[in-house]
Amino acid sequence: MKAQLTPHSVGGYAGTLGIVTAALATGFVLQRAGVHPANFSLVFLTAVLVSAIVYGLWQALLACLFSLLTYNFFFLPPLYTFTIADRSNIVTLFFFGVVAVLGSNLAARVRRQNVVAETERLRSAMLTSLSHDLRTPLASILGAVSSLRGHRESLDGPAQDDLIATIQEEAERLHRFIGNLLDMTRLECGAIMPKLEAVDLSDVTGTALRRAEDILRDHRVEVDIPPDLPLVQLDPVLFEQVLFNLLDNAAKYAPQHTLVLLRAREDGSAVKMEIADEGKGVAPSERERIFDRFHRAESADHKRAGTGLGLAICRGFLHAMKGSIVAGNRDEERGAVFTITVPVPPHPTASAS
Repeated sequence: MKAQLTPHSVGGYAGTLGIVTAALATGFVLQRAGVHPANFSLVFLTAVLVSAIVYGLWQALLACLFSLLTYNFFFLPPLYTFTIADRSNIVTLFFFGVVAVLGSNLAARVRRQNVVAETERLRSAMLTSLSHDLRTPLASILGAVSSLRGHRESLDGPAQDDLIATIQEEAERLHRFIGNLLDMTRLECGAIMPKLEAVDLSDVTGTALRRAEDILRDHRVEVDIPPDLPLVQLDPVLFEQVLFNLLDNAAKYAPQHTLVLLRAREDGSAVKMEIADEGKGVAPSERERIFDRFHRAESADHKRAGTGLGLAICRGFLHAMKGSIVAGNRDEERGAVFTITVPVPPHPTASAS
């Protein structure tokens, strides 16, 4: 099988050259400090190992070759040629090459093992999530249907309505879960191609709120979006999903009858939008981890909530639209706040009204 040059591998080769160049610069500093050139081989060997750990075997082999040539050209007499006058330097270069190749192979092997371990961890998390989050709504639906079929005559109208409502709620929950799985699959496959356009933020926010009415029915919602806010450049369908996922997250982690606040402000060539709740907030150690796939924070009652995909999808969609999202806590009150930054079109034609 032939190796293919992907953007990631090209970046790895460029990064490798940068690492070796940094080693060269370090060698010049040590040379001026009076360190013997024989010790510089350790600097270049370090560059090879770092390249193997960060990028992989093939990039490390490039680092090995580049380090050998650079070490010989700049630090072994006669300088600035590839000629080797001293036989002891030939031995030094030979063993440097052997150690570099062996070390890069070992480091690359460790890197591959770490990748495999991470893949297995994600697969295990995915299977656990699938097992729990598919079975739970399906069990509720099947239980409600069984009750309706077997005891319809003995159930009064309100009882039947409750069972029908359970079926609808759990079916919608299942629909959201499957939708998140499909969205994550699209992100992993690179199939997200945002259709960017100038959008009125209040319009797409209203659409997301209407879609989230049921999950927010036990919360108070306030919207603070200035009427003169400039248009933003985004894909309205993807951004609506981002807002829906954040609203769904707020509904899960904030107590009933508390406030969910959406507010936006202009910030230079971008617009910042905050979705804040009155839950227990986000622990500092969790502020990045909550955007990982299948990572689920503890809810207020210490039960796992959600599928662990919603926030990862938010970050993926926003990244595709040249935006960003960070998690934090409210300054003035208790609760979490997610801050979205989206760009303003280069030459906006109008402001939101």
